[in-house]
Amino acid sequence: MTCKNIDIYTLIKPEILKLRNIGIETANLDCRLLLSETLERYETIYNHQNIYITENEIKKFQNLIQQRLRGKPVSRIINKRSFWKKEFELNDATLDPRSDSETLIESVIEHCPNKLEFLKVIDLGSGTGCLGLSLLDEYPCSEVSFFDTSKKSLEMVKKNAQNFDLLERSKYINLDWNVRDWDKKLMKIENNIKYDIAISNPPYIPTNDIKTLRKEVKKYDPFIALNGGKDGLDSYRSILSNLTNIIKPNGKIFLEIGKGQKNYVTKIAIKHGLLPKEYKKDLSGVTRVITFVIN
Repeated sequence: MTCKNIDIYTLIKPEILKLRNIGIETANLDCRLLLSETLERYETIYNHQNIYITENEIKKFQNLIQQRLRGKPVSRIINKRSFWKKEFELNDATLDPRSDSETLIESVIEHCPNKLEFLKVIDLGSGTGCLGLSLLDEYPCSEVSFFDTSKKSLEMVKKNAQNFDLLERSKYINLDWNVRDWDKKLMKIENNIKYDIAISNPPYIPTNDIKTLRKEVKKYDPFIALNGGKDGLDSYRSILSNLTNIIKPNGKIFLEIGKGQKNYVTKIAIKHGLLPKEYKKDLSGVTRVITFVIN
């Protein structure tokens, strides 16, 4: 099949303009990522480079651009997303990892500076496993139990763990924190060995607000991973009511929260005997993570 030699910018410029015309600010990056996917290249490609490309590959690239023009996020087109120091695979049962959630990883590292200590961690509502697997990578002597109500989500965690050679220190638990006594069921699975750390990025969007979100989110992220109930706080009520039963004394809890939820989540926590130790803001200046320490 005939290949043509062409510089990347000449190839992608018309597609960049199409994306910019519908308001996509990351048009250049999106085009380069989709071209990398087309060519099955895993390194970053740049506008100034020259490539050899076939007519079929050009058609494939343009098809991916059409998906992007219809509002599908690049991460959903290529089924992967960079988070922290790794590239995570995702599926339709998992939330698309957000850079805001890296604030939680930063919080854990600040509070647990000895990376060689053994930490038993629970990742509640694990999704792709981006939080727990990132911590396993940072703490080579630790173990993480991935807790999710979706079996399909846990399959994705397992696949990512395999990709990163982290299977041996991972455990997969299919439970629902909305079910009564979920903490007792969890402790039975864990032989009553409690955790040093709990991390969670639970659903926190009020149900009626989901329809107002960007198309990329409301159409392509799973509803269950977004829906926090009427006021966005249902998951916090379920989680915080039982955390003291699964965390060791002096153990730590790191919770991601939505914009403007700081005082509401704090109030729920205090009701269940948890006092906030720190509030941490993300790069946009939004309070994103609350840290609690078990007395």
